Amino acid sequence: MSRSLYRLMLVGLLTSVVAATARAQVFAPSTYSTNIQVQAEPEGTEFDDWAAIPVASMDAVDNPGDLDIANIQIANDEQFIYIRASLHNTAAISLANLFLAFDTDQTRATGFDIFQIGEIGSELGYQTDFPFAQHESSYNLNVSLTGGPLNNGGALIFPFWTEAGAPSGNDFEWAVPRDAVIQYPPALGGPAPAFPNQTFDFAVYTTNGLGDLSDVITYTLAEAPAGSPGDFDLDEDVDGADLLLWQRGLGGDFDANDLADWQANFGAGPSAIAAIPEPSTIALVAIASLAVVRRRK
Repeated sequence: MSRSLYRLMLVGLLTSVVAATARAQVFAPSTYSTNIQVQAEPEGTEFDDWAAIPVASMDAVDNPGDLDIANIQIANDEQFIYIRASLHNTAAISLANLFLAFDTDQTRATGFDIFQIGEIGSELGYQTDFPFAQHESSYNLNVSLTGGPLNNGGALIFPFWTEAGAPSGNDFEWAVPRDAVIQYPPALGGPAPAFPNQTFDFAVYTTNGLGDLSDVITYTLAEAPAGSPGDFDLDEDVDGADLLLWQRGLGGDFDANDLADWQANFGAGPSAIAAIPEPSTIALVAIASLAVVRRRK
């Protein structure tokens, strides 16, 4: 066989492999949610708060016996981008090698080409909770990040790492901080916000390579909905949770006028409860009102 013919056959084979492994580009609905909590939830309920979040991408069973991605969901609020990856695995499995790749400028040529198939150019990666900056020339630039609750751009995750080792299970969720900043050197335009645009692409993948790479998902950050007076957590109802937020923000974000809004609209919304607060809520209002009086004095 001539070398030229061999090269043609090789090019044809590689082309067919890339075509067979190419991932679809899907568009996830923008979803604003203040109901998603990562960590500190009662055992057995950790993923219940995802029930109302639409599935953005579904991946078929294609990697039995190891990490096998199933469904991807995404939502956001003012502080975090929330992502959930459920697995086809029915038994708990190590989640140490579960990754996120963010193409924050939606330009494949400017980020790292994950698996070298031209599907996504990632500027920001996560291995479970650990963040790292990427570039077309480097999988990990080894530059620091700032921001977020951990002050290093890291994500909140569940399950999480413990003294016993890596997180394990068959479901995983991230709370990725929107205020993360990549400390790029000046030559690369840094420092720069990790999420400079409202719209970005992302994918979930594992060390199984093309054996488990999700679709490339395009997501546009959702804006907070205009809430009713007294709906401080913007979940479309006015209830005790809003009063607790008011108490925490009294003297800062909230004042006596906000309390009046809450009292006037208590029970409003799709999940409205009784128009008359329960005794425990009445007690909270009395305490809160007393706090207002004291502050005025």
